[in-house]
Amino acid sequence: MDEFFNVIVSISRYMLSALAVLIIGSCVVSLITRQFGSRVGSYLVETKTKKRIPLTHWENSIGRSPTCDVILNVATVSRFHAVISKRRTGWVVADTHSRTGVFVNGTQITKPVKLSHGDKISFGMNAFEFFDVDVDDAEREQERQRRKQERARVRVTVRTGNEGLSFLPALVDEAADKAYVIDCESCVIGRSPDCDIRLRYPAVSWSHAKVYKMNNGWYIEDLGSEKGTRVNARVVANTRRRLKDGDIIGLGGVIFVFNERYKVKKK
Repeated sequence: MDEFFNVIVSISRYMLSALAVLIIGSCVVSLITRQFGSRVGSYLVETKTKKRIPLTHWENSIGRSPTCDVILNVATVSRFHAVISKRRTGWVVADTHSRTGVFVNGTQITKPVKLSHGDKISFGMNAFEFFDVDVDDAEREQERQRRKQERARVRVTVRTGNEGLSFLPALVDEAADKAYVIDCESCVIGRSPDCDIRLRYPAVSWSHAKVYKMNNGWYIEDLGSEKGTRVNARVVANTRRRLKDGDIIGLGGVIFVFNERYKVKKK
C-alpha cells in the first residue's frame, strides 16, 4: 500500500512540474507576441500618404529598428522612438528617449499621454492621426445609418418620373455599358466595401471621392486618392467641383459620364 502511495505521489510531482512548465511557457509566448488576435486594436493613418498602420499588439514599439512593431525608416525617427500601448483606461503613447521627440496635437510630451480618437501624433517629421477602432466602428455604423436614411429620402423626393421609371443621378461607364446610381445625398466612391458606390477598378483608391448634393446642385470632392480625381480633364484638389449633366469624370484614370437624370426602373 505504501509503495502504491509513493508511486502516486511521484507521478503527481511530475505532472505538476509539467503543468507548471506549460503555464510558464504560454505566459512567455503571450508576453513576447502581445497580440490581440484577429482583431486590430486600433491604427495610425499617415497624414501625407493616408497609409493605414494597424496596432495589433498590447504594446507597439515605434522606430527605425527592424525589431520595432511599427517601422518608420526615416532619418528623423530614432531607432526606438516611442511606444503606444493599450491600458485599461485606453490607449497611451510614451516617448522612449527619442532625439526629435513625440508630439500629440502639436505639443511635445515628456511623460505618457492618453490618446483620444482623432488625435494628431508626430514622430520626428512623420505625422499621423490616431484612430481608436471601437470609436471608429461606432462612427461608421452611425454614418451607415445616416446614409441609409438619406437614400430613402432621395428615393422619395427624386423619383418623380414617368410611370414605372425613376430618375436619379448616376456615373455612367460607357466603355463597360454600366451605370452606378447615386441614391444618397452624400455618397462615398471607392473600392472599399463600406463605400456607397463601390467601384472594382484597381486604379480607384479605397476611398477615392465623394459626390454630394448642396444648394440644389451636385458636387464632387477628392478624398486624398492616390491617382486623383478630374472633371473635364481638370484636377479636383483641395476643393469641390460643381457637376453638370454630361461632365466627364476621371477617377484614377477610369472615365465616367455624369448623368443628372438617369432612368431607373422602379422596384
